[in-house]
Amino acid sequence: MKKYKLDNRTLTLLKAQVCLTETFNHHLRAETQRDVMAFRLQVERRKIDTHFTVELGSERHTLTLTNSKKMHLKLADFIEEIVNGPTTSVDPSSPPHADRRYGLFQTEHKQQVFELIRTGGALSLDMGFELPINLAIHRNKTRAGITTIMSIGVKKPRTKCFTVCGSDVDIYSMVAESITHLAIVATPAAHAA
Repeated sequence: MKKYKLDNRTLTLLKAQVCLTETFNHHLRAETQRDVMAFRLQVERRKIDTHFTVELGSERHTLTLTNSKKMHLKLADFIEEIVNGPTTSVDPSSPPHADRRYGLFQTEHKQQVFELIRTGGALSLDMGFELPINLAIHRNKTRAGITTIMSIGVKKPRTKCFTVCGSDVDIYSMVAESITHLAIVATPAAHAA
C-alpha cells in the first residue's frame, strides 16, 4: 500500500489557509513513487472554531477544530489519515504532524558533543528532522582549539564551518549555540512557532 504525505510547501500553505474562509486545491504525494492524489479543502473560519471539509474524489470528510496555532498540523494529520487509513501507534518512525518536535538538543546529544570536542571525530545527531545533523570536529593538538564542520541535508545542505580556540567549556558553548542555530534554520516553516 502506498503511503501519501503532505509536503512542507503544502503544510506552509495550510498554515495560512486555516485563517481564511475559502476553497483550496492541494495534492498529496506518495513517499516512494511519484504518484499524486488531488483533494479540495473548504475552510469556514469562525470566531471560536473552524470547520473544514476535505473532498477526495467522491468522498467528503468534515472536521471542526477550535482555533489554535497548531490547527494546521491537526488538519494535516486528519487529511493523511483519510488517504492512508488510521495510523497505528506501533510505527514511531512517522509521528503525527501535531506531535512532532524539531531541534531538540537533548542531554544525551550534549554529552556526545562535549566528548567529541575533547577527542575530535564525527557524529550524527538525530534531532527530529528527516535527516540528521552531521558534525565533524578536528582537534588541534598544538593549541587549545578545534575546527568544526556541521551540516544538515543532502541536495541543498545547510552547512557551517568555523574554528574556535579556548577551553573545552568555551568551545562547547559556541558549538552548542551553532547547532541550535542550524536546527532553527532547518525547522520546516510550517512547524516553526
